[in-house]
This record gives sequence, structure tokens and C-alpha cells, in this order.
Amino acid sequence: MGSKAVFLDRDKTILLPKGGEKYIYRVEDFHIPDKFIGALKKLIDNEYLLFVITNQGRIARGHLTENDVEELHKCLDSILKQKGVHISEFEYCPHNPRGTLHPYNIVCECRKPKTGMIDSIRNSYDIDVLNSWMIGDSYIDMLAGKKAGLKTIQVLTGSETYSKYADFVETDLVKAVSKILIG
Repeated sequence: MGSKAVFLDRDKTILLPKGGEKYIYRVEDFHIPDKFIGALKKLIDNEYLLFVITNQGRIARGHLTENDVEELHKCLDSILKQKGVHISEFEYCPHNPRGTLHPYNIVCECRKPKTGMIDSIRNSYDIDVLNSWMIGDSYIDMLAGKKAGLKTIQVLTGSETYSKYADFVETDLVKAVSKILIG
């Protein structure tokens, strides 16, 4: 039997935009509520592996670079590690078929709601899919989780539109983690 895992969307799930920003481009664009870090720590303490999977199609539109995304992930990883939270892997999709920047403006298998990022992680780790979860704020996060066979929790920190693919809907990451831990 494999490891339990939680796949987490990044923006508006773990990271909240500062000052009314719509998108998170740089390190200075986000904050992480302490209670979110505490919730992630509880998952670690209960032997869940944590993975961040995020669409970053703004790369294909020329708004940011892969280096920008990797820098933000290094910063996020550092912040979380200082608080005892280990993210096993950060995966991102730089593609967007509506983008203008070659070679990123393609249809791919990794952009959610497709399951390429989840599949890649499942191929690298021994994941117990039946006891694993997807937490995200959007319809596409929920659909990707469902297609991958995960249980899904939609958080309302980024959307007020309920996804029909969500097994559960919670107000934020703290409530989502509580739902996972109580079964």
C-alpha cells in the first residue's frame, strides 16, 4: 500500500494574493496565512505527502518566465520548511494554447483539468490514490482531481462558484484539512 497524499493547487488555495491582486506573479504578490501553514503541518504530522500542482499559463502569454515560477516556489518552499512543512514536489504547467509565446502555446497533457502533473507524481511516488486528495479553488482543480481518482475539496478562497466535481466544499484550506483528518 502506498503513501497518502494531498495534491494542492497553489494560487488562492495556499497562497493568497496581496492587496487585491488578481494573479500572483512574484514573491511580493502573495501571503500565506499562519493558519494555512498550521493546517499543512497537521497533514505532515498525519503522514500525508504534499504536492503543489499549478497551471502557470501566464508563461505562454509572456507575463512571467519559468525562472519567475521557480523562484516563487523556492521562496514558498523556504517559508514552509522553516515552519516544519515539507512539500515533496512542486509541479507546474507553463502551457496555454491561447498563449503567444512559442514553445509554450500548445495543447498539452499537463495543464489542468488534464491529469499530467498528477500522473507524473504518481509515477515517481508510490501514492495510495484511494486515500489521497485534491484541494483547489477552481472547477478545473476539481475536475483534474476527479479524473485522477482523488477525493476532492474545493476551497472558496478563490471562487464562489461551486464545482459539481467537488466531493466537499469548504471555506478555506484550514477547513479542508480538518475535513480530511476527520475522515
